[in-house]
Amino acid sequence: MKKTKLTIGSAACAVAVLILGNSTIQAQNLLVDPGFESNGTAVGDWITFNGAAFSTAQARTGTFSMADPGPAGNYSGSFETFASAPGLKYDLTGYGFIPTALTGGDGQLQITFWSGLNGSGANLGTVATSPGNAQLSNLITPSSPTGQWIFLDTGIAQAPAGAQSLQVFTLGAQPVGSAVYFDDLSLTQVPEPSVLALMGMGLGIPFYFLRRRNG
Repeated sequence: MKKTKLTIGSAACAVAVLILGNSTIQAQNLLVDPGFESNGTAVGDWITFNGAAFSTAQARTGTFSMADPGPAGNYSGSFETFASAPGLKYDLTGYGFIPTALTGGDGQLQITFWSGLNGSGANLGTVATSPGNAQLSNLITPSSPTGQWIFLDTGIAQAPAGAQSLQVFTLGAQPVGSAVYFDDLSLTQVPEPSVLALMGMGLGIPFYFLRRRNG
């Protein structure tokens, strides 16, 4: 019996090292064109509105970024849409840049869930926000530094009851004095499904060894 316990412990430790200690495992980025390099030609790519555009004026990596100029008294931005389901969790991150200081408005990333497919139906917001309100990243504001890329993160957004799709946005919220540029975005599911599968395998290993030792 003592030897069986040692075998189970060894197997469990090996799985823990695989899941938690392997820093090379990378979460899958769900975005079609996270760096805006397709210039709008990829299937399922970013949809722009109110003057937002793929731009070569600034880029953190590659050649393109997304420029959200925010015409006076309005919002400009871009978005992608994905299927989702209640309870699923996501994290949206990326970088924002302003070449000169804003004199008003801001720039941000957003994530929100919808009751229908393909961003249709009611805007459900997220579990952490009220219906109709997106979950926001930290903001680029008139006090933000210029000429450098600023890391943006919405934090974990969870799909509320009834959610069938989600949309992620880059948004220039009435910025004045400069366009807000975005680059190198990432949308990941938390935890990633492949990690859950590994955890399930890990839970099964001790019982497998127990059957072998008792057989």
